[in-house]
Amino acid sequence: MRATGKDGFLYSITFGEPIVGEADKTLDKSGFYKIKSIAAADSGIPKKDSAAGDDAIDLAPDMVYYGRKGQKLVEGDVVIPMQLNKISFVTDVSDSSQSTSHDITTQADVDTGLRAYAAGAFKDRTGSISGYVETNSPEQMELLKEYRMVIVDDGNSVTVYRSVTKLHHYMLSRAERVPEGDREMWEYFPVITEQLTMDKPMDGAQPFNFNYRVDGSAKPVTYFLTKEAA
Repeated sequence: MRATGKDGFLYSITFGEPIVGEADKTLDKSGFYKIKSIAAADSGIPKKDSAAGDDAIDLAPDMVYYGRKGQKLVEGDVVIPMQLNKISFVTDVSDSSQSTSHDITTQADVDTGLRAYAAGAFKDRTGSISGYVETNSPEQMELLKEYRMVIVDDGNSVTVYRSVTKLHHYMLSRAERVPEGDREMWEYFPVITEQLTMDKPMDGAQPFNFNYRVDGSAKPVTYFLTKEAA
């Protein structure tokens, strides 16, 4: 399937209470979960395809996966449900990945006329998320709290929020509206923000956008999921 913009959405993530495995314990509903721990033996967490190549590994703690209703969880298995909340203010998401390389040219390469390079060990993934100023968006307020003190007056109380930097957990569906049996495509990307812009033009919508950098330590992943019958 060739995905278009209308096939995907950006979500913020709310983590629920951990679900602890035990005798006869199963998942109550299908959805995305973050793995906290995996049982040393007879785990209910799915294993890798036996036909996969040498570059494939099993799921591990801190990774995200799609758990299906009825999946068993034995003692030692602990997963955290992920509630996806569609972010209302967003219009566009840009995503760019960059690699590094190192020049390892020596005199042995002179005859080739070309420099020799080795791939770097690390990759950077950055981008920006754009939309409009929306006063009722909790996700937008969380972003604002990083760059300024925020006061919320609800008529009964006045609450002051200090400026605090945090990790933002997002899920992007690139191909969510697909036919049954086709592949959905999801991106779990935890990000830190690096710049926020909130303009106020004389007329028209007020733009809101921020630049982000993906935090590799939080196990970002691209997830291909076969669409099941509703």
